[in-house]
Amino acid sequence: MNWSTTINLDKSFFNEKEKILVVNEGISASTFLFDSDVHVLKTPKGDVYKMGKTSLKVGFAKVDITPPLGMCMAGYFSRREAQGILDPLYASALSVSGLDGCNKWVFISCDVIGIGAEYIDIVKKLISNRLSLSEENVMIHSTHTHTGPYVSKVNGKERAEKLGGPDEEYIAMLERKLADVAQMALNNMKEANVDIGYGSEESISFIRRYRMKDGSIKTNPGVGNPDIIEPVGEIDPLVGVVRFKYVDGSGELLLVNFALHPDIIGGNYISADYPGHMRCAVQRQIPNCEVIYINGAAGDINHVDAMHPGRTAGGYEYSKKVGNILAAEVLKVYQRMEPLEPVIGDNMSVCARNRIIEVPLRRVTKEQEEQARSFVQAFHEGKWDTKSMSDVADLAGAYRTLDLAKCVGKMQLEVQVISLGGIAFVGLPGEVFSDIGRRIKKSSPFVHTFISSLTNGSAGYFPTKKAFLEGGYESKNNPFTEELEDLLVNNVIE
Repeated sequence: MNWSTTINLDKSFFNEKEKILVVNEGISASTFLFDSDVHVLKTPKGDVYKMGKTSLKVGFAKVDITPPLGMCMAGYFSRREAQGILDPLYASALSVSGLDGCNKWVFISCDVIGIGAEYIDIVKKLISNRLSLSEENVMIHSTHTHTGPYVSKVNGKERAEKLGGPDEEYIAMLERKLADVAQMALNNMKEANVDIGYGSEESISFIRRYRMKDGSIKTNPGVGNPDIIEPVGEIDPLVGVVRFKYVDGSGELLLVNFALHPDIIGGNYISADYPGHMRCAVQRQIPNCEVIYINGAAGDINHVDAMHPGRTAGGYEYSKKVGNILAAEVLKVYQRMEPLEPVIGDNMSVCARNRIIEVPLRRVTKEQEEQARSFVQAFHEGKWDTKSMSDVADLAGAYRTLDLAKCVGKMQLEVQVISLGGIAFVGLPGEVFSDIGRRIKKSSPFVHTFISSLTNGSAGYFPTKKAFLEGGYESKNNPFTEELEDLLVNNVIE
């Protein structure tokens, strides 16, 4: 493979015997193309940048986190208890370090809807105490399947009885398993090379917020609804793939990043949804390959094409189809991947940073609180039910209002960035709107930036400023104000 960088050609020379390119830095600069035979880029100052050779170690491990039957399932405003298992849920871990092993981080992807920050904190402390790894060097992501267990606390006994809630015995097991998978990934570290590539898939994801003829914005207004004017927003069709290939030839690992709600199946059976099917489809085609999925900024994106009846569907078989289509694009990208270009002055450094930010919460009046209380009481007593997405939005808003009435005005959120060389993974603890994800990627100083939503927490939807003003389900189902977007973007970029 070839790669290029910008150097001063006038005062440079190549040592054929040692495969070293010596570069004198000057004012003028040009782009130079290096062949894979070049091993080292070296400056007279003694700075050395490895080329054509590995400069990091990676490790992988996964554990089964499928819950037992009878547990409450998360994702809807109705109580569901697991009656069967369609496919297992996994937690998969990637560990990355430099060759010296000094700087390292661990990324864990879990087939669950969104682990609450209160449980994330416990897991990070377990990992830190067991492995002597800083908590800011651990990133924990949830793929957001809607056919898995509750993994965040539910406020109120009545709400838990009506909608379901977490099983504390399962949560205790999950916390230990996540620490286990981090430990195993760190124990499995081997030298690896890094490749990267991108594709595009536009046929399986759709904006789910629509402008209606009455001027309102509705989420999932119904397929073929004659009152729909247009979708509000744009999907992110980018399929990003990072490959870690072990130098000893023992196998490889793919990280796949795409933005789409895993809410295709429904019902009372456990499943990882399309991310699980995508992983299996890729592994059938590539021997000795493991796959980790990272769900991107999919807060306003799902699998339903409401504008064109008959084009999309739901259920388990359709989730397989979506997974297979995404896998096909991943396999296309796999065939044309290129080595990750070293960043001059970086030498494939491995870094992790986090920041706790304080985000303003909406203010609730006494009148709003009382109205929400009577609304929720009617729901709990069975006098009212959610028959449409508008009803769901009203119920979600009522629950949020009652929660906000008990809050002090601000919430702490963790934003995190882990990186290797020119790649950055941005972790945000909510369901990020696609426009926010694009804004972060456009402003990022890194060559390659991937959004990891529902990471280190599950604080609700993260809409844009515009979406807050427009209203709709996502705008009601979060506790924040229109200040959220700028706070997230600015703190990530800083």
